[in-house]
This record gives sequence, structure tokens and C-alpha cells, in this order.
Amino acid sequence: MNAAPSPSTSLATELATDPVFAREQRRFRRLEVSLPVWISTEDAVRDELDVWELGYTRDLSLGGAKIIVPPGDESMWREAAQNDWPFLVRFEGEPIEAWVRHVEPRSDGTGLSLGVQFRTGDASKSARERAVASGLRTLRSRRRWQGAFLAALLLVAIAGASVRSLSAQVEARNAQIHRLELAARNTQSRLQTLSKPVLVATKGAGMDRAFQSVELQSQLDGIQQNMARLNDPRNMKAAIQARQKEAQKLGLKLSPAQEGARVQLCVAFPYGYNWPLVLGDLESALGRRVPQVVVFSDWTQPFPDLDAREARARGKTLQVTWEPWHFSNPTAIQLRDIKGGKYDAYIDSWANSARSFGGELWLRFGHEMNGNWYPWTISAQNGDAAPYVQAFQHIHDRFRKAGASNVRWVWCFNAESVPQTAWNDPKRAYPGDDYVDAVGIDGYNFGDTTAHSKWQSFEQIFAAPYALASQTWPRKPLFISETGCSSTGGDKARWLKEMDAALRTRFSRVESVTWFEAAKEADWRVLSNLNTAQTARQIWKSPYYGRGVD
Repeated sequence: MNAAPSPSTSLATELATDPVFAREQRRFRRLEVSLPVWISTEDAVRDELDVWELGYTRDLSLGGAKIIVPPGDESMWREAAQNDWPFLVRFEGEPIEAWVRHVEPRSDGTGLSLGVQFRTGDASKSARERAVASGLRTLRSRRRWQGAFLAALLLVAIAGASVRSLSAQVEARNAQIHRLELAARNTQSRLQTLSKPVLVATKGAGMDRAFQSVELQSQLDGIQQNMARLNDPRNMKAAIQARQKEAQKLGLKLSPAQEGARVQLCVAFPYGYNWPLVLGDLESALGRRVPQVVVFSDWTQPFPDLDAREARARGKTLQVTWEPWHFSNPTAIQLRDIKGGKYDAYIDSWANSARSFGGELWLRFGHEMNGNWYPWTISAQNGDAAPYVQAFQHIHDRFRKAGASNVRWVWCFNAESVPQTAWNDPKRAYPGDDYVDAVGIDGYNFGDTTAHSKWQSFEQIFAAPYALASQTWPRKPLFISETGCSSTGGDKARWLKEMDAALRTRFSRVESVTWFEAAKEADWRVLSNLNTAQTARQIWKSPYYGRGVD
């Protein structure tokens, strides 16, 4: 580890005089990384050992950061995460108290990725705000592509105006055809009236009716000619070609949606991941875009406005898995307190921010409630599903009251109830059709990663819960909200092929599949080895998984 600057001197002076820090800062900027960071244990600082580790962060918020440190000492970091060692993290100004919650070696072997959670509270608020401000300043200073990005946004805006203009032309043409159709029906009705056998008072009146018939027939012929001109395929084709040429000038592709697109492919990342960077690597490997990204948040975090806006800027929608607990204190949130209004101010802050964001946003609250590993589960409520249902409904009602109509709600249960008892039936925890936009199911093939787990096919995992969901909620879209396959215990590439075959046949109602692209309980990643990555690329480039992709 490197010796940290003395706390008694100003940080600006320390940065200017510390060649290691200055050299690393230049390297980070060249790699388009947010900013350097020092990390040390509270014990070491208290004992004045003056031993700090220099790393850098790519992902930073008021609640925590993903910090990359040099390789080595992995066992020490894991022990720190398991035993809740208190750490101090320094960006600018005073250090921030924190814990290491997640440790993962980087795939390229260049270091370790630490998921760090900041200790919240007024004492550290200013330090955390300064750290985020520092990150934003560095972010602005190193984004060389920002000008091009803004130019692209301007181009898209111009293109949108052009497309709107073209759409207005089409709407005007359709309105003109509609008016002609009404005029034709009116003229035909008048002709039919004049053709009826009636006795008029004088010969002049009779001849006048004859002249009216000729006049109306002439009008009808003219109307039909105009309609034929507007509906002429040659004219329509010319209009389409003109639109395509205009779009090409603006760099747009007005290609039709893929035929046969049935399933939307989504990717989920654990808390602390810099998902734009990781997802970019995954999309490059798969040779296709992923239209939706899934992130996780506990109840200490503000609404992920940056994630939502960046997803939209990248042409994606965001789904947030909102977990009612604190990562540092799992039992801090009680479902009955949510219903009782204790967290209304926090819920309203999310609802108001979601409404202000305005774009499509999916919210998955309290997933896997029929398991026994989260504090919001039925098991944690002594077998009573009512607190979960009431909390879900209360949150939904607060969002509705705030006018956040752009939020879509996913209710998601685990593929297997644990334990499998009548009181733990997921149907008992369903909030109601008025509160749910889509029903999700989570399920994984753990392979041989636990003492009693075994290799399971996609069909073995999802057949029973899919049948339950299809029969119980036949009008709700069905999602595979989380899935993954262990890299040990069987053939992962073959598992992916079998999943593809099952989705196309037995699971035809599934509209969305979310792959958990991380090494957590097991190495779920499709990029875990070359064979799996190539298989995933071959399967997911198919038009069948093109739903939601422009």
C-alpha cells in the first residue's frame, strides 16, 4: 500500500506534491475513469499507521462507489466484507466512513473490484457531496466525445422534427382522404334520393331534378378521381422514398421492426456495477443492442435519475429492482411501517423524481417474496402475506397520487417457493390486477455451486411457475425477470440452446427475459468463457429476441 497524505495539510497541496497520485490521475483520465481514491481501515488511521491503498472509481453516488484496487490481498478484502470492517475513503476533503460489501476480481486480471457502501448520516453528508462533485468535475473534463454526443443529440432532435413534419404530411393526406370519403357518401345519398319514384308538381321541377342528378354524378366522379390519385400506389411509394431519402440525409434508419420479434432481451447487474461500461462490452460480444437494463437499489438510495437518463440517452429503458431494506442493516425496514406511512416522504421523493424523468420506467418492488432470504418475504412476516400486499399497494398508490403514470409495475415471485407450504403460495402475495402491469418469475440453474444443488434445465426450473402464472394471470404479460446458469456442474452452452428451444415452444407467452450478467452466488455470466459467449451471440442475434430493438 502507498502512504497517504497527511490529514493536516490541504488536499490541493497534497495532490500537487504527490507524484504517485498525479501520475495515476492522468492515467485515469486517459482511460475515461471518474477519479482517484484512497481507501484504508479505520483501525489503521486511528493507530496512525498512515497506510492507504490507492485505487480509482468508475461509478460514484452519495450512497457508495465501485472502487478498483490493484490485484493481490483478495483474501483480506473478502474477510473485510464478511466481517463488516469499517473503512475510510478519501476523494477530496474529509474521509468518508464506509464498508466493503462486494469483492470481485476483474476479468482482465488488472485488479479487484470493490463494491463500497458509504455510511449515511449528517456527519458524512458534506464529504459525500464533495466526492460526487469531484467525480462530476472529472467526468466533465475527460469526456472528449461530449461535443460529438451533443451534436448527435442535436441531429436526433432535427431528425425528430423532420420525422414529425413528414408524419404531419401523412396525417394531412389521411384527413383529406377521409373528407373525400364523407363527401362521396353524401353525394351518393343525394343521388339515390333523386332516383326514387316520386311525382312532382310541374315538368320544370322534374327537369330540374334531372339536371341535379347529372351535376351530382359529375361531382361524384371528381371525388372518386381525387381519391384514386391520393391512393395511387405509385404516389404512396414516391412519398415513402422521399421520407427515406430525407432520413438518410440525417443519418437515420427508418427500417421496419423485425418480423417474428417475440421476446425482449434484458440484462441485470448487481448494485455497484458501472453498467454502461459493462453492458457496452456485452453488446459488443453479442453483436446486438440490449433494449433494457435492470439495476438494484435499497431504501437508502435516492431515485436513480442518472441511470434513467443515461439509459434513455443510449436508447434503452431502465428497470429498477427496489429492495425495501438497507444493505448495511437488512431488518431496518418493516413492511408494516411502509403501510403505516413512516416512509411516505421517501416514497414520494422517488415518485416525484420518476414523474419528472417522464420516460418509460419499470419498477420491481420486493421481488422473490416467496423465498426465505429477504426480510420482506412472507417467511419474515411469520407466514402472513398481508403486510407485503399492503406495502406494495401503498407504494403504488403514492406513485399514482404523484402523477407518475410513466412507471410500469412488475410483480415478481421466485420459481420455487422456499419453503413449499400453503401459506407461502405466491398467489397469496399478489397485490391485484390494478397494481400490476407484468408478472415476473426469477429462477437460476445453480449447478453444483451449493452442497445440495444439482444441474437443472430451463424447463425444469420454470415449467411449474410458468403454468401457475399462465393459469392464474392469463391477461398479464409474463417475464422471466431474472435467470442465469452456473458455469460449473454441466454444459452451459447446451443449457442456453435448450432455453432457446423451450422459449420458442412451451414458454411462448414469455415476452421478456432478463439475464443476470455477474459472478455472484455462481458465475452466471454468458461471457464466462468463449464457447458460452459464442452460443449466446448465435441465439440472441435471432430476430425472435428482437422485441424492443429499433
